[in-house]
Parts: sequence; structure tokens; C-alpha cells
Amino acid sequence: MNGPWGISGPAFAWLYGACVVLPAALAVVYELWLRRDTGARKVPGLYHLAALAGGTERVTDTAVAGLLERHRLRPDGRGLLHPIRPVPADPFERALVTLVHGNGIGLGELRARMARHPVVLLLRAELAQNGLSVAENRRRTGWQCALAAYVAVLALGIARLANAVPLERPTTVLVVLIVCAVGALGLTVWRQWPDRSGRATTAGKLALHHGDWDRDLARTTTGRVALDGLQVFPDQAVAITLIKTVATKGRLFGGTASTDGGGVSYAPVYSCGGGGVSCGGGGCGG
Repeated sequence: MNGPWGISGPAFAWLYGACVVLPAALAVVYELWLRRDTGARKVPGLYHLAALAGGTERVTDTAVAGLLERHRLRPDGRGLLHPIRPVPADPFERALVTLVHGNGIGLGELRARMARHPVVLLLRAELAQNGLSVAENRRRTGWQCALAAYVAVLALGIARLANAVPLERPTTVLVVLIVCAVGALGLTVWRQWPDRSGRATTAGKLALHHGDWDRDLARTTTGRVALDGLQVFPDQAVAITLIKTVATKGRLFGGTASTDGGGVSYAPVYSCGGGGVSCGGGGCGG
């Protein structure tokens, strides 16, 4: 072999290319494995059902719907929520009320705060323990391992490039692969971003649609909101006002659908005529 480090340029390019692809591929496979069907089909309760259908945002919406229905929350004309005593006994509703201050709070801010509340974190831990949702710490661990691997891969590529340039070896392919490694490194950093909503496993999705849970919930206001979102709240004027506080301009007029936590939530379509809502080979450094 007459190449640097005793390996020819083309051979190194093939090996390095495999190193660029492999960590991310393994992290993806690991995440898919975490989302596998564990065989679990029992959904413990209403808020577990909401989390599987729409993530922690739906948990908040379900608690809000229950409080509004019993007149324990009062929405003003701006869509801000105000508490009305007494404090409810339900732990999720009680947690929500403690986050609603005297000046009122919008639904978007309330969702963000509830996602970090211990009662919701415990709910997510229960779902993960039962195999119904992905454990966030385990998902991030896979991408953390990929991140460490890409730091080593990038260092290897830079070292090879630094060796090849003084020897006037062609480096075009190596440079392209290093750029790809940088991109893969960026991907792993992005995947470290914590998911505060939650991801249902395949078992969680099957449990939601075909599993063991009280079907009578689907006939209650909170149960309907847990399954389908605030847009099915009986008081449509209140629902529109609350949703409007968290809708972006595009969602406000476009009625787009977005996935969160394994479920699908539909942003409302607002019409100007009424208050209705519808769901809608050489350069290898060698």
C-alpha cells in the first residue's frame, strides 16, 4: 500500500463513508425499536388516553375542558383563563389551577408549563413503564451515543485531510464526506432537543384505537376532548377563543394538521362568515 496510513484513498473513502452513515442509522433503528409494539393494550385512565392521542398538550386541554365544564375556570374575551375557587381534587386539574395566576394565562403558556409539571412527568413515566410511550431519556441516549461517534469520525476525517494536503493527494471526496459528517453531527445535536409532548409507541397507538379502556369516556366532554382536542368542546365560542391564543397565523387560516405525541391534532379553520370550526475514485485523500 502506498497511501497515507497504509490505506489507499478509495479504500479509506469507502470506510469513512460507512462511518458517516452508521451512527445515525443505528440511532434511528434504536428509536424505531423503542417505538415497537410491546403488546401492552391497557390504558389506565383519562389523562393517559389524552397523552396517547395528543401528547401532553392534550392532557392540558382535557383538564381545561373539565374545569370549564364545571365552571372552575373562567375565560375572558382575550382567551386568557382565570381560576375560580375552590381548588379541584383531581391532581391534573389542581396542578393546572396552581399555574393560573390572577391576571390570567393563555392556553399556549399553560400547555408549556404543564408539560414540565411533576404530575405530567409522572404520567409520561407511567406510560413509558407500561410500554405505551417512548422513554425520552432512552431515546436521547441513542442520539447521544451517535453524537460521540460523530465527534470521533469528524476528528478522523480532519486528521486524514491534514495528512493528505501536504502530500498533494486529491481530497475532493474526503472533503465532501467531512461535510456530510458535519451535517450528521448537526442532526444528532438537533435530535437531543427534549420532546416535552411525548411519543406513543406502536403499542400505545394500538391501545388507543383497539385497547382496553372505558369506552363510556368517549361520551363525556373531557373524554371527547382527550380523544379529539378542544375543537370538540361543546361551547364552540370558548373553544375558538382558546385555540386562537396558541394558533399561528398559518394555522389560523390554513387549518393544517400536525402530529404530537403519536396522535394527530387538527388546527381549526376559521371562516369570516361565522364562528364555526372544522377539522380539517480519485479525490479520497490518499
